[in-house]
Amino acid sequence: MSPAPRAAAPRTTAAADDAGLSLVELLITTFVGSIVLALVATILTTTLQATAATRDRDLATGRVQAVSTSLSTSLRNAADVDLQSASDLTVLRARLADGASSWQCRAWAVGDLDADGTPELRLHTHGPLGATDPVPQPATSWGVLADRVAAGPDAALFAVAASADPASDLVRVTWSLEVTASEQPRLTDASTSSVTGSAAVAARSEGAGARCW
Repeated sequence: MSPAPRAAAPRTTAAADDAGLSLVELLITTFVGSIVLALVATILTTTLQATAATRDRDLATGRVQAVSTSLSTSLRNAADVDLQSASDLTVLRARLADGASSWQCRAWAVGDLDADGTPELRLHTHGPLGATDPVPQPATSWGVLADRVAAGPDAALFAVAASADPASDLVRVTWSLEVTASEQPRLTDASTSSVTGSAAVAARSEGAGARCW
C-alpha cells in the first residue's frame, strides 16, 4: 500500500512594509529637509550680515574719533596754521609747541595718494625746516589715519578763520569729515560716520623762526 501524499508547505513572502520608503514618504522627507536647510541658511546669513554691519560701524566710528583726537589735541598746541586746498588734495599744516622752547611741524593731507579711487587722510610730523629745506609734500609714506574720507555735508574738510575781534590774533580751525568703512561689501552696505569739531590755535607766539612751510 503506497503512502498518502504529503500536503504542500505554505509559501511565505516578505512583507511589503519591509521594502523601504515609499515614493510619497521620500518626497515628504526631502521637502521637510529642504525647509530646514533654508531656515538654517537664512539665520546664518542674517547673523553674518548683522556682524559685518556692526564691525563696519565700529570701525568707521573709531576712525573718526582718532581723526578728531589728532586734530583737536594737536591744534590746541599750535601757534600757526596753513591751509592749502585744491580740487584733489587738501593739506592743513600746523606749527606746534613742543615743550618750553622747541617746536615741531605736523601736517594732515586728504587726497587719493595711493590712487585707489578713494581719498584718505594722512598724517606727517617732522622737525622745523632749515632755510633751504623743502617743505615735505604729501606722499604714500605718510601715515594713514583713515581711508575713504570725504567732506561733511554742506561743509569743507577744513576751514581757518581769524577772530572777529580786531584786538585778538586768535585763529580757529574747524573740520567736517565723513569716514566710510566696508570690510565685507558682499555681506552688507558700507557704514559711514561723520565728525565735526574746532580748535583754537592758542599756543604762545615765541619762536617765530621755526619754519614749517
